[in-house]
Amino acid sequence: MMRFAFIGFGEAGPLIAKGLIEAGAGPVSAYDILVEVGETRAGWIEKARSFGAMPAASPADAVADAEVVFSTVTSKEALVAAEAVAPHLQPGQFYLDLNSCSPGKKQAAAVAVEGSGAEYVDVAVMDTVPGRGHKVSMLLSGVAVERVIERLAPFDMKLDPVGDAVGQASTVKMARSVFVKGLEAILCESLTAAERVGVQDRVLDSIQGSFPGLDWRKLATYHMGRVVEHAKRRADEMESVAETLEELGVEPFTAAATG
Repeated sequence: MMRFAFIGFGEAGPLIAKGLIEAGAGPVSAYDILVEVGETRAGWIEKARSFGAMPAASPADAVADAEVVFSTVTSKEALVAAEAVAPHLQPGQFYLDLNSCSPGKKQAAAVAVEGSGAEYVDVAVMDTVPGRGHKVSMLLSGVAVERVIERLAPFDMKLDPVGDAVGQASTVKMARSVFVKGLEAILCESLTAAERVGVQDRVLDSIQGSFPGLDWRKLATYHMGRVVEHAKRRADEMESVAETLEELGVEPFTAAATG
């Protein structure tokens, strides 16, 4: 049975781990910075165990026997995590970086990881993990993509290779977010202004008439809720989107305003 490790075990990590375990994975270990904080240690250990994972006291303990390591921290901590884990990796291991960060940050993380002899894969998670778990759609890029897809085949994951260059998968997600998160921000701003004078229904009716192929009331309800629930994480992601555009020589007008 294949052994997995997770670095970062907050939102996405536990759901992916649970799915892999249910699909027949071997032992799954998990490490999160919360285990090092007295106030959060006990609660996090209980959470890890509730998802079927073995809580690890350090990154070294987490990855020691793992064949595949998933990095599911935050966008701001992706490079820090890779640099912290790299000294404990070894040849034959795959390090899958699922974090929403710029191609440049992923390329820097790849340098750190590959210095250990392990293989780095840039992964872009292209949908929400709740409700999908380990079967959420993922784009992969890097020289080890085909090998890691072959190794993960028994788990029926939705893995789509993009290319052999680290940064290609993350660029797809970042570029998509310019549109998706930008549209979301525009819709929320428009309806917030309309609601102030009680004309939000009129505005929605007008939008519906212009773009009849979508249910704009349903979209507005969904996106308003998502913005409130995940505002901090989405703002961090848009910072990464802006970084991506700057790396590509594109002025991030929309991304900066959205964040």
